[in-house]
Amino acid sequence: MNFARPTDLWPVSETTQRVRDAQALAAKEAALRNEQAFTRLLLDSSSEGFYAVDRNGATTLCNAAFLNFLGYGSADEVMGRRLHPNIPQAQADDTRDLALACPIQQAALTGQSAYATGVVFYRKNGTSFPVDYRVEPIWRMGILEGAICTFRDTSERLLGEQIKQAREKAESDLREMHDQLRLAEAAGGIGTFLLDIRTGTVVASAEFCRLFGLPVSRTLPAGMVEPLLDKDTAGLASPDASRPQDGEALLNVEYRIKKADTGEIRWISRRAELVRDERNQPVWMRGVVQDVTERKLAEATLQESESRFRVLAQAVPNQVWSATPEGKLDWVNQKVFDYSGLDEEKLLGDDWAQLVHPADLPRVNAEWLHSLQHKTRYETEFRLRRHDGSYRWHLVRALPNVLEGAARWLGSNTDIQEQKAAQADLAQLNATLEERVEQRTRDRDRMWRLSTDLILAAGLDGIISSANPAWEQLLGWTEGELIGKPLAHLVHDDDRLDTAAEIQKLRLGRSPERFENRYRHKDGSYRTIAWIAVPDSERIHAVGRDISIERESAQALKETEERLRQSQKMEAIGQLTGGIAHDFNNLLQGISGSIEVVRGRLASGRTEDIDHFMDSATHSTRRAAALIHRLLAFARRQSLESKAVDINRLVGSMEELMRRTLGEHIELVVAADEGLWLARSDDNQLESAVLNLAVNARDAMPRGGTLTIRTANATLEPGYTRLHEGLQPGRYAVISVSDTGTGMTPDVLARVFEPFFTTKPIGQGTGLGLSMIYGFAKQSGGHVRIHSQIGQGTEVSLYVPCHSDAAAVQASSEAPPAGRLQGEGETLLVVEDDPAVRMIVLDELNELGYTTLEAMDGPTALPILQSSQKIDLLISDVGLPGLNGRQIAEIGRQHRPGLPVLFMTGYAQSAAARSEFLAPGMEMISKPFSMDEMAAKIRDMLSSNAPAGAVPAPGNT
Repeated sequence: MNFARPTDLWPVSETTQRVRDAQALAAKEAALRNEQAFTRLLLDSSSEGFYAVDRNGATTLCNAAFLNFLGYGSADEVMGRRLHPNIPQAQADDTRDLALACPIQQAALTGQSAYATGVVFYRKNGTSFPVDYRVEPIWRMGILEGAICTFRDTSERLLGEQIKQAREKAESDLREMHDQLRLAEAAGGIGTFLLDIRTGTVVASAEFCRLFGLPVSRTLPAGMVEPLLDKDTAGLASPDASRPQDGEALLNVEYRIKKADTGEIRWISRRAELVRDERNQPVWMRGVVQDVTERKLAEATLQESESRFRVLAQAVPNQVWSATPEGKLDWVNQKVFDYSGLDEEKLLGDDWAQLVHPADLPRVNAEWLHSLQHKTRYETEFRLRRHDGSYRWHLVRALPNVLEGAARWLGSNTDIQEQKAAQADLAQLNATLEERVEQRTRDRDRMWRLSTDLILAAGLDGIISSANPAWEQLLGWTEGELIGKPLAHLVHDDDRLDTAAEIQKLRLGRSPERFENRYRHKDGSYRTIAWIAVPDSERIHAVGRDISIERESAQALKETEERLRQSQKMEAIGQLTGGIAHDFNNLLQGISGSIEVVRGRLASGRTEDIDHFMDSATHSTRRAAALIHRLLAFARRQSLESKAVDINRLVGSMEELMRRTLGEHIELVVAADEGLWLARSDDNQLESAVLNLAVNARDAMPRGGTLTIRTANATLEPGYTRLHEGLQPGRYAVISVSDTGTGMTPDVLARVFEPFFTTKPIGQGTGLGLSMIYGFAKQSGGHVRIHSQIGQGTEVSLYVPCHSDAAAVQASSEAPPAGRLQGEGETLLVVEDDPAVRMIVLDELNELGYTTLEAMDGPTALPILQSSQKIDLLISDVGLPGLNGRQIAEIGRQHRPGLPVLFMTGYAQSAAARSEFLAPGMEMISKPFSMDEMAAKIRDMLSSNAPAGAVPAPGNT
């Protein structure tokens, strides 16, 4: 086979020479590798550590002993690294450069050898060990390339020296201790005694006497010492002759005493021996005593601390245990017993290993042994067998507590089975994540192609970068015709400014709400598109839906609904007008007819039966006022004086009246909730509403039955109140009126709140009762619910908002003090635009003895209020032309602070809620009113308010 052209071949002699050169080079390389391998073998077999560095301090060579000494796993961890921080000289002075502080680096830079002993090197984990090292520079062909360091661990040598020093010190300490013991007696540290058992005489040192609080005496009777011993420990310390004679005395004991001089309780430690005679009978006890009170207190404190620890360990949810320095369990809390189902005999010691999963046991034993040897923190995870035989993962931690050189262990086991399961689930999730991402990518691409909505992506500059096929289907534009064009290039001219504003929001990172604009179709027509768009760091993503047909349908539906509402409105107005016209014409007929008859009788001089016709006119007037009141209640425009109302008290006060009204054939049952919340309402209107409901219930039971009034608390949730306009979630007091009457059909039930709708015969009802209750409830912020079934009766529930002021109901229930109706010459200003009403009010006030001033409107009243004329009370209509009554009152009070004001109102929308309309010192009376009612109101206001006087502002006289 020809691999090259003949012209490319080398001459035969040159080829042969080249082959020989290659073989020689290969032989040299093999020899070099063998030499390197041999060198490496020598280095790694050495017990000394070797490592070399270049002039920059980077490691270029190390052996196995070096890695073992410094705790590195492989040479890869150190090759090329600067290890100067492992040299103690470099750590001792942070102000110097490491290269200058390290002798090894100095040798690599200067070529000078160095030798040192007792130097500390630092391992990878930060621990230290002593070494002797020698460093030599590395020269190659006269060039200094670095340095090599050899060192050996001198820990064992130092340990031997330390042991020798410790032995010598112990012997020295022993000799010193004997000397100190002899000196202690003289110095007062330890007391000595010699007890003659036969005579009961004690030969004591001065320190012995001081410890017991006795007078210093060379000899003492044992009877002086015995009473000082604490009775609980006296048996241990008693020096009497009866106990030691049997050889049973406890010689080395600790006991409490009560010092003879101060009464202080102290602990004494006694060390003694017996001296026996030739018959082996004890005749002497000799020994020493020492005060050990401080040590006893320390031991008690330690015991208390251990007791607290054990109590705390029983309370914590984890399994807690302790182990001896050898690693044997010596205590566990109850959680360990409960989990394992084993008792102390089968659990303590080394038996805990039986709970470990067999697959985990070798690793657990190795890690535990390592921690025991090095006294380092123990932390690992393994499975422990539960009492039911199942294994659960636990996180096990333990810390050594080094006391007197021995490390006791305190540990805990935390069940992490759920975390392990979650980790397994996460691993499974990660394993399938790529597949799921790929599947979602396919789904996204499928949705991109199949979606009937417009989808596009654009840069933050508004230039379209991609568009889905729906653009061509809906607007006729292909993706190629859209890419590179601005978002607004097809937008209707009238919509471009709004569209630009929405795009600017997206550039700023804000996601606008849904917005609409018109896009041009390829045929020149426009479609209305509803957009939802979101930005990210680089793009704008948008989805648009064609709502042109929806818009046209919605507009048509809106026009249809508007026509229907107008029709219903006209029908309601017609019904309302007809009802009002019918009732008012009857009432006006009664009033006008009575007045004409009275006028005719007076003209003819006949006065004997005029009162009958005057009563008839008055009755018709009251009926007209009641009709207007009901209409205002239905329209939610009546004047309400909301305050705290105790509904249980209100129903209780009405109970006797209702029993008389209902008749004997109706049984009245009142079921009141004792814990009923206070209500916020107009008590008069609420009483009228309850009475109306009771009368309606009576009329529904012509043959008799049971009428039940219940009170209860209710909390309306948002899910319910959202279905009823104007109703707020919260707490309500409920009063329900139910009967056992005829009930209502669904058709009647649907219309019960309509004005003038009634099922009663003509002349027996106006049809405004329930509509008035409905309007009153809505105006009060409440609600009405009605349930009825044919033949079973009806229940109407009135929900009244709760009031939080408990004191207000007591104040509101107290009647104002009655005063005299006649005036005492006080001056009253009356402002009324209706001449007839003004005339009647002024005439009546003059008859009562008041001085009156009159004004037909605000501009007429202001000069009087700003003058120096005395005014004790302002009486004003609310609905005046120009300035209304409240505005007049405010201006008047600026000149006459505290001026009492009585408002008259026939109807004023702004005065519908009295509590919001009236300020302190203001009252209101509704038209039509009787003169007696007005006189009582005026008398009450003048009695409870100090005279305002006349304090005109400068320049306004």
